[in-house]
Amino acid sequence: MNISRDRRLLIKIAHMYYDENKTQQEIADRLGISRPSVSRLLARAREEGVVEIKINYEGSFAKLEEILEKRFGLKEVIITPYEEGEGLKRMLAEAAAEFLVRNIKDKSLVGVSWGTVLRHVPEYIKNAPALDVTFVPMVGGVGQSSMDVHSNQIVMNLAKRFGAKWMLLHAPAMVESVEVKNILLSDKNIARVLETASRVDMALVSIGSPLDPNATMLETGYFSKKELELLKKSGARGDMCSRFFDEEGRPCCPELNDRVIAVTLEDVKRIPVVVGIAGGPAKMEAVLAALKGGYLKVLVTDERTARYLAGLE
Repeated sequence: MNISRDRRLLIKIAHMYYDENKTQQEIADRLGISRPSVSRLLARAREEGVVEIKINYEGSFAKLEEILEKRFGLKEVIITPYEEGEGLKRMLAEAAAEFLVRNIKDKSLVGVSWGTVLRHVPEYIKNAPALDVTFVPMVGGVGQSSMDVHSNQIVMNLAKRFGAKWMLLHAPAMVESVEVKNILLSDKNIARVLETASRVDMALVSIGSPLDPNATMLETGYFSKKELELLKKSGARGDMCSRFFDEEGRPCCPELNDRVIAVTLEDVKRIPVVVGIAGGPAKMEAVLAALKGGYLKVLVTDERTARYLAGLE
């Protein structure tokens, strides 16, 4: 008898394996056949439709994540449910923390930008293994905003969670002129931190929407009405590390970008793993622009933004 063609036997083996939770060896002993034969028959049962495996996707966004991964050539997309306000920021931060713990490698350099989502990431890192890792700020301090959104503070908080080392960037994110910037960059300590930040192995970056009336960057008091007009005229749609880009992800508004003390957008592109973290309606265009610009390898966002990126709404 050709057992691989015996449909009754296929059904019996499938029932024992999937319904009775018997091991392949237990089935082999019971039926007097080899374990490799059981394995082949289970595969045949799936091929012939005797067994149909259905994954329950309720509460998961696996299919939507796969769509975005393929569309934008991303290593991984992590989607959270959508809700408004602080709750969304915390969900995004928790998802980013989970990715960081899962992917951080010993002896690595990890870059960090700034923002209201990133400040929550350290809170969700629990019982992390002590690692020989160095966390590095990628952008200077931002205005008069709360210190806990500054890259230096986030870097220290992350490093403490991993028992790791950190570097600090003692400079503002934006200065009044290129001349002032060049003077600051002549400081060997500032130059060393930025050089290190440009060659990190992984980066956690928030994606900003500079023209959003509620944008944290605007709350810093850095921008005058004249500078806001420059952003509008240049077609700015997003920012990372306080560097502005247009709807295609191209650097724009050199009048402001040239005054920023941070890694460049070209530096960001060269980082092996860049984790972009942003969500909510105000960030949709900015996230899409960042993806078009090719800056991200991993995206952490919410369902509503993900559906927009996938062209589903």
